[in-house]
Amino acid sequence: MHLDSLQKSSSGERETIGIINGQQVKFTYNVQSHGKLLWHVVDKQEESALHSGKVIAVIKGDGFNEAKLQVSEPVCDGDPYYTIFYMGTAQSPSGDRDSKFWFNSTKASGLPTAFLDKHLVPACPAHFSPGRSQDKMLKVHVIISTLSGTGLAQAFFEDLVEPTLSAFGLSRKAYQVHETQSDQSVTELTRSVFLPCANKGTAQTILLLSGDGGMVDMINALLSTRTSTDYIKPTVGLLALGTGNALAYSINPPQDSTFGLANVVRGTPHPLPTFSVRFSPGSVQLFDESRRSESVPRAHMGDDDAGVMYGAVVCSWALHASLVADSDTSEYRKYGTERFQKVAKELLSPSDGSPTHKYKGKVSLIKRTSGGKAVWESLDGREHMYILATLVSNLEKVLTISPSTKPLDGQLRLVHFRPMLGDEAMRILGKAYKGGLHVEEDAVGYEDIDGLLINFEEDDSRWRRVCVDGKIIRVNQGGWVEMRREPRDVVDVIAAC
Repeated sequence: MHLDSLQKSSSGERETIGIINGQQVKFTYNVQSHGKLLWHVVDKQEESALHSGKVIAVIKGDGFNEAKLQVSEPVCDGDPYYTIFYMGTAQSPSGDRDSKFWFNSTKASGLPTAFLDKHLVPACPAHFSPGRSQDKMLKVHVIISTLSGTGLAQAFFEDLVEPTLSAFGLSRKAYQVHETQSDQSVTELTRSVFLPCANKGTAQTILLLSGDGGMVDMINALLSTRTSTDYIKPTVGLLALGTGNALAYSINPPQDSTFGLANVVRGTPHPLPTFSVRFSPGSVQLFDESRRSESVPRAHMGDDDAGVMYGAVVCSWALHASLVADSDTSEYRKYGTERFQKVAKELLSPSDGSPTHKYKGKVSLIKRTSGGKAVWESLDGREHMYILATLVSNLEKVLTISPSTKPLDGQLRLVHFRPMLGDEAMRILGKAYKGGLHVEEDAVGYEDIDGLLINFEEDDSRWRRVCVDGKIIRVNQGGWVEMRREPRDVVDVIAAC
């Protein structure tokens, strides 16, 4: 095994005697530090570790696949033994080829109870089992978003997802793989494959190797039409392989290093909270680095000309929407999430020496009184710098935008502040990378809301851009945008919460 070497053992932890790699070892497991399985060979000074965040799953015996696994063989002497599946990085164990990821497994006995409690999968997950529904077959799909992020989805599927599914009894013939060809591929797949099957009452599990964009495309396709009385919600497993992975980061444990694969294996389906966003007539969605635009689709049940979109992550205006829009270029995308910080510096301290823009408009909120009554309130002032409503806790793995949010709790929360000097705004936003401490600043508003309405007072269309889960919409001059929680429940997401 390619594991980390340590010079010193942890103390104050319960030790167990077991076997790994055919050698008798002494195990310790420190669950308090997010888990690090330590062991050293009896009568030797060598000590090794496996980080809990790299563990995909632990199963009893050889697991659910009748095919023989390529694992290290311990001598278990009749004791119960387990197979540990984990993720490695850099070069493959055999050294025969370069690979950013690799799948490995080993057998062990005598593992600490706390380690097993956290990682053991006692049976094949129901969302992978053809017998999930007694009278309806389960269909499993894998979507590989070839254009997402830095282009790692294909390698991740081949090196990790495929062998993991095989270990859990799903041969390559048991699921269908779809590779995206354009930014419309997920939408088209949902309309032509997933939605018709769901309306016929067919259970479906969809592994989405993408960023937030793939999820929002699927949500919009499902919510933009009527569903049948036989409708069965698709179950989606998110693997964080896009540039923006806010939803995946918000439902996965922060110590996870498997891009969400461990969560897909060990989690269970939960309803995914969503929201709707209505736009004034004339608003358009921007594509291809803002070179192309299309009208925002009308709601299928609407009685006016307003456009509507749906999301599960964020609806924002002002600084956040501007930096998402301005960073959505091929030049900036190569920097991954660092692109947002690069663009933020330009927006807050323009290189041409001009002052930081003050975003003009009237912002109104729907709040709940102590008696539970919904009432409208207006934010003070008509100039703003940051307006962001969200259903998630994290925008990046270490950027906690809404620290009060729990996974899938369904509560909309608003983060906002008024214009200030660029350096001060950077200081405040930097605290979001420290566990969400920005919300403790006096200048920052942070509150539960039921809805949001913005009436724009900007002449320049650049400052009328809105972000919905990474999608950019340009609102017409004198127009408005309104956000509400969506009452319909059309998709489940796999989570360990």
